[in-house]
Amino acid sequence: MHQPVDEGARTFTGFLGTIARKPHMCPIKYLDWKAMPKELKEECWHTVKQKYQVPNNPKAYEGLKKFTLQKIGKAWRDHKCRLKAKYYILHSRNKARVKSNGSRKCVPEDWNILVDHWYSDDAVTESDKNKDRRSKQDDIHTGGSCGYAMHAAKKAKTDGHPVERAVLFQILHTRKDGSAVNPVMKEKMEKMKELLVDPKNQLQSSDTSGSIAWSTDDVFAKVMGKERKGRIRGVGFGPTPSGQSSKTALMDNEIQSSQARDNEVAQLKASLATMEEKLVGYDEMKEKVSQFEEMEQRTEQRMAHMFQQMQQFSTQCNQDAPLIEQSPALPKSSAASHQPKSL
Repeated sequence: MHQPVDEGARTFTGFLGTIARKPHMCPIKYLDWKAMPKELKEECWHTVKQKYQVPNNPKAYEGLKKFTLQKIGKAWRDHKCRLKAKYYILHSRNKARVKSNGSRKCVPEDWNILVDHWYSDDAVTESDKNKDRRSKQDDIHTGGSCGYAMHAAKKAKTDGHPVERAVLFQILHTRKDGSAVNPVMKEKMEKMKELLVDPKNQLQSSDTSGSIAWSTDDVFAKVMGKERKGRIRGVGFGPTPSGQSSKTALMDNEIQSSQARDNEVAQLKASLATMEEKLVGYDEMKEKVSQFEEMEQRTEQRMAHMFQQMQQFSTQCNQDAPLIEQSPALPKSSAASHQPKSL
């Protein structure tokens, strides 16, 4: 589903959280992510592309872009929830106080709009309803900051086969000591284990890339009930009933071929880079050989010139030698004949 599952995935999602908290990129004055201007969302995506390499395949590109913007939207909503938990004071008489003591990282005009929304009648009513729903919720997972896809990919690599959502449900609702998060979840997990013993109830899939095997009548659905509108339970962030078919025996060939093309392109780029390095080294070696040949040629020219000069000098010496032998003896001085002989 084009979600990050390998090493670096948590760093990537953490980086998306920093984008969501940027007041100039994701202003808090908008009450819904759908109301966020398209140009601001495109700026967020452009920032991601500047830091990370995105796939070239059109389907993978659009899938990652959709996931990224959805993740930024969720981080943006969580950021506003944390602001409310930290600064909101119950009762409308405290609205001016909350406005004056807001976060320094927020734009004052945007902060005032958000605080006005918190104290509006519709927001207060909706907040009370959500608190009541939250108090009745018993489906609390223990997955932490890792998404469902990351846990599924890790489990698939360990076991060597895909993971269906009934198995993943047990992993994500068990504490480190091996106990269930609550008695309700313990009862449901025991029912799933009983049904998974029968091979007929187990889903068959060949996808180990992190996608979670599921169907409308799998073990999870038999225990938890039919799917609701808008999302698929037990598969984590992203997939929806309208946009994703059942992950059973048939592999999504389009996603698989997209991943294969991306891998092939990456290998070709790596081979091209290696060839370019070799060509650079060959050019450097060729240049050095050319310089050596040029130096050798100049040396040979100098030696030939010196040898020619030596030959000319030798020839000149041979021509001057007979003249020296045939030259007459010098006349003796007359004064020498009158010198007295030694006693």
